[in-house]
Amino acid sequence: YRLAGESGPDHKKTFTVQVFLNSNCIGTGSGFSKRDAEQMAAKEALVLFGEPV
Repeated sequence: YRLAGESGPDHKKTFTVQVFLNSNCIGTGSGFSKRDAEQMAAKEALVLFGEPV
């Protein structure tokens, strides 16, 4: 995972994370924690590969 950005005030930040496979971005997710953003990115990547989420 790679942190793509942070926005918002310190008490309510939104994190954007990208997941990569062989240097290719295969999923992007956003959330109020890095963990939530990573999970959203992972779900997007799974959908790309045809896995049910």
